[in-house]
Amino acid sequence: MRLQMTSRINAGGDDPIFLMFHGYGNDESEMVRILDAVYAPARFHTDLSLSSAPVGSSDFADSDYSVNHAESAHGETGPSYISFRATYPRPYMGGNYWYPDGCGVEERQRECAAVGEAVTSLLDASAFANRKKILIGFSQGGYLSYRLVKAYPTVFDSAILLSPSFMGEEQAALDSLPRFFLAYGAYDRTIPAPDQQTAHQVLERAGLLTYREYPDMAHAICDEEIADIRDFLRAI
Repeated sequence: MRLQMTSRINAGGDDPIFLMFHGYGNDESEMVRILDAVYAPARFHTDLSLSSAPVGSSDFADSDYSVNHAESAHGETGPSYISFRATYPRPYMGGNYWYPDGCGVEERQRECAAVGEAVTSLLDASAFANRKKILIGFSQGGYLSYRLVKAYPTVFDSAILLSPSFMGEEQAALDSLPRFFLAYGAYDRTIPAPDQQTAHQVLERAGLLTYREYPDMAHAICDEEIADIRDFLRAI
């Protein structure tokens, strides 16, 4: 599998590297905007919103952001990251997806496994050997991030899962203890409530879970969530 990506890596550094996976109908720039907002100084206001999914869609993230960029805690270069573009282009409407909307559990898992092989092969490079590896994903990208932790329990240090679906994972058990950040909007109608509960239960059983729910948010990202991600990263 050949993956397209955009990256910013501080050469010779030992700072963490973020591996980022966007949601349905978006591209690799989505997660870069989110990470830039996390690392922007608190005095800068960010206005991030992802429009809700159309009726019948199980994972959707179409972006309409504005972000004030500023020098980050890592200096002018900012944090190191690789942000991946999903493997399938969405016909006519643009954007990409990791697995077909509405597909079965086995197909979702199979598609995630193929991406995982490609990503971990990339991480075998010596440039990544001494860095913490932090996964961040929204919606489909959040589920993909979880599947990477499950398949490669010793590779990743933390995972930030934003509004993922955990359909079919009710009996799942994790063999590793990375730190997880899991978040949903209380008005999220894109990810069914039972799937949200499954995610909470599976990750809570694994331990080291930070869980947040935002009362005024749908299938989106909000300022409070960005601040909570920032606090989570400071603590790990």
